Amino acid sequence: MMRRKIACVLCCAILCLSMVAGLGCSAKNTLSGSSDSTQANVGSTSKNKEFDGKFDATVNAGNAQEVVYVNGSWFDMGRQYGLQQKDQLENNWTAVMASIYAEADDAAYNKAMGKILKHYEEDEPSVFDFLSGVADGAGISKEDAVVAVMGSSVLNSDLMMHYDPEGSKTDDSERSKTCMNVSAWGDMTQDGHHLGGANLDALSATPAAMFSSMISYPKHGNAVIASGGLQGNAFMNSKGLVITYAGAPTASPSEGAEVIDREGTFLDTLFAYWYTATKCDSADEAVKMLTETEWIHTGNINVSDNNGNAYLIEQKDNAYVVRKAGDYGETDYLIAANHFKDELWMNDSYEAYPDSVPRANTLEKIMQDEGGSVTPLTLANGLGSIRYYDEGKWSEENWDYGGFYQFHSPEGDDIEFKTIFRTIFDATDLEMYVLRGHDEKFRSDVPYGTANYCKLTLGKDMQTTNKSAETDARIAVRNAGAELYKNDSVDDESMEYYNMAAEAVHTGCNYTTMADCANAKGDKEQAAIMYGLATSQFANAQRYAQASYTTENVILN
Repeated sequence: MMRRKIACVLCCAILCLSMVAGLGCSAKNTLSGSSDSTQANVGSTSKNKEFDGKFDATVNAGNAQEVVYVNGSWFDMGRQYGLQQKDQLENNWTAVMASIYAEADDAAYNKAMGKILKHYEEDEPSVFDFLSGVADGAGISKEDAVVAVMGSSVLNSDLMMHYDPEGSKTDDSERSKTCMNVSAWGDMTQDGHHLGGANLDALSATPAAMFSSMISYPKHGNAVIASGGLQGNAFMNSKGLVITYAGAPTASPSEGAEVIDREGTFLDTLFAYWYTATKCDSADEAVKMLTETEWIHTGNINVSDNNGNAYLIEQKDNAYVVRKAGDYGETDYLIAANHFKDELWMNDSYEAYPDSVPRANTLEKIMQDEGGSVTPLTLANGLGSIRYYDEGKWSEENWDYGGFYQFHSPEGDDIEFKTIFRTIFDATDLEMYVLRGHDEKFRSDVPYGTANYCKLTLGKDMQTTNKSAETDARIAVRNAGAELYKNDSVDDESMEYYNMAAEAVHTGCNYTTMADCANAKGDKEQAAIMYGLATSQFANAQRYAQASYTTENVILN
């Protein structure tokens, strides 16, 4: 159990919020930021020793494991997540505790978390079982699992500490500007494909930046692929339902806002999207579930499916407005940054987010210029734009200091907030493309970012998904070799990236052999762990191969 030494937590609070404590193993950073140690022994676990506030300050978002799989019952999935994300969960817990301890001692903490656990156990037992599994796998208490899983980097700790399913929420603390999202379909896209995308903007040193992509196969429910696991903002399920999230400021509801039933299920926002994707087949079902859920903070939720149904929920703590394409002139697309379209809804908060408008306008302009032929690459270029379009003209200088720092371009370039990773979905083909860091890698705040995407295709099971990642990795290495062969000479950096790509394929194949063996024996837990390590290698191979010969996002072409 993670016992809390209050003095230690308070002393390291600033460090915990400005650095990332990563993998517990000794890690040697290479050019790519990959780790020499790949946690092959992650299947074994023991109860945590007493928490002493120490962490490995040298590990960062550049050398985290890329992908984890979970499968089976809700408890099984929680346990597998706890086993594979143990260090990330502990570091997230540490950062959140630094905030919680500003207002609570151990007794208050355990009472508050106990109330949340009781609510789940009585009203949403699947969530209780998942948290119980996380606690078992990570070797922590259930109370600590609530904070580690649901305490995101944008946690409103006041609501968690004072949660009351029969009470009300009055805290109106300011929200930071983070993230943006998009969905497109029908006449807007090439061949009518259903596409989605999101930027996750945050401090790269927050624990949330360390979480791996998660591919889940619940025993009952839809498979879901998520670019940042339970701390990400982009989710796609096996039915082609896409849910993406962007933060928004506090705001007073407009007259047309619906009031949320406060008796609804309490869920942290980021966890709620994954959970909803496992339960719902369509956008209509997802909107119903999401608007009946009690929230921690505000946000813009983009929900779309393969049948051309799409909605954007403008969400306040206790109220919401649902809009759809056409309400503000859109045609087969929806875009959200950190402002609400309804200015009456925004009231006095509107002026606090002037950067959101040009970011949304930029993506909209790029999409409209390619209307009818928008592809995943279009969304990648739009979300990755380092210049911005506003008031009918393009501006190359995207950053300004006018009393406070702000960035106007979709790719985050603020002094504080940066784009940490980008997700693009082709839900028609169940493909996910993930970029860690920036397209503009020299502006990136993520160490060892290659400025290239990897591609993962959500298959019917872990084995199928891993195999497609292997195939894409082999193609990427083959193409890199063919391009390098044309050159009269190859520089040392290109050769290093190429060799790392080839090595990652071999390593991934070795993990695949172990995963297939465990799978054949019916050991789904060990299979999940080994497939995760294998797919991580194949994802890295794709990026390294591209980086060896080009700065273009060739996987997206």
